[in-house]
Amino acid sequence: MSRLCEGSRVAVLGAGLAGLAAATQLKSDGFDVTVFEARNRAGGRVWSEAVTSAARDEPCIIERGAEFVLNGYTTMRRLMDLTGLSLVDTEMSYYVRQLSDTPDITTDDIVGAGRTAAEIARTFDHPPSAEAVLRRLDVDGRLVDALRGRIEISTAVAADQVSAKTLEHIASFEPLPSWRVGGGNQRLPVALANRLGNAVRYKERVRAVREMSDGLAVDSTGQSEIFDAVIVALPLAMIRESSNVSLPLPDWKWTALERVLQGDAAKLHLPLLSVPSSSAVMSTNDRFWTWTAADDSGAITPVLNSFMGSPAALDRGSGEHGDFEAWIARARSIRPDLQFSDDAAVTTIWRNDPLARGAYSAFAPGGGTKDADVLEMPVGNIFFAGEYADPDFTGLMEGALRSGERAADRLRRAARNIAHEVRSAP
Repeated sequence: MSRLCEGSRVAVLGAGLAGLAAATQLKSDGFDVTVFEARNRAGGRVWSEAVTSAARDEPCIIERGAEFVLNGYTTMRRLMDLTGLSLVDTEMSYYVRQLSDTPDITTDDIVGAGRTAAEIARTFDHPPSAEAVLRRLDVDGRLVDALRGRIEISTAVAADQVSAKTLEHIASFEPLPSWRVGGGNQRLPVALANRLGNAVRYKERVRAVREMSDGLAVDSTGQSEIFDAVIVALPLAMIRESSNVSLPLPDWKWTALERVLQGDAAKLHLPLLSVPSSSAVMSTNDRFWTWTAADDSGAITPVLNSFMGSPAALDRGSGEHGDFEAWIARARSIRPDLQFSDDAAVTTIWRNDPLARGAYSAFAPGGGTKDADVLEMPVGNIFFAGEYADPDFTGLMEGALRSGERAADRLRRAARNIAHEVRSAP
């Protein structure tokens, strides 16, 4: 195995936010970085796309993947400053949603019950399941189910399988503002990739990492190269399946990877005939929510956005032919306030994406900081980064960025320690 030093060759697997954050940091520290990306674009599950609408002359930007920039996204804001990007207030809150199934339950009811649930969760030394917390609530059963639906939609996992820690961020009920990157969230990974230049290789899928006497062999499309270190910044499902990429990992690492939950989610976008007001409406029964939000034009985008979460919900909503027509019809029915155009709906089903095999991740009950430490712990000169490994912003864009920068920092410190040992040798 080669020894790390300043200027070592480092392969980063994946040009999502985690991989690009790691590569950006390492390049600034003087390492020779190569990023392998199987897609023909940067961003991974951050994917912005333009669609036409009869209500606007210019195309509208939709987010087919990660959408909301939330409170506490300090790393993302810093990298946006670095790349000259700005945030746009969506003029609605990701955290607050009206209920279509039980309109007599108000958003204030949900916020109040959600705060109580978060307080209960904080009384445990080790986070239980979200369902265990819900069972302690002394409120209307319909309100409990609304909270359950909110948790399952947002975490993309069943409430009895996911940690109650999710109530702190991704399933929080606090009425905080939410933002998007002006012009589309994908502008950030594209900007980071552009700063790396030719160091990013698109359409290069890595099939295996092998330990060699002189370093780590990275086998990608049609070639094999030797690197001094590798940062694995691939989606969780891609790492766990050896048929996707073969990695020389010990049993303790595989055990840690299996303890994280892979969420199941999908997005739907329906063009509108007129510009709506900002809004957020949720269907508890069908486990999806809908919203309309502002973009960098200063107006509300004439598109109804919808997100469905949890495996059971997707199984029910996909229909006999997997076309999600029932979801489209249901989304239209709970939004009688909107005028829908005949333009085709845009659906994004992450379980069907061969380079993702699922949505973002969440910790199981009891999971958290200790699990994250083990998930990011290197195996020799193989380092790890991803939204699945961050203890505080698990499953979120901020978590991916923070994890990527930590991986770069671990690698840099390892190189410095080795250099110090060499200088100190008699």
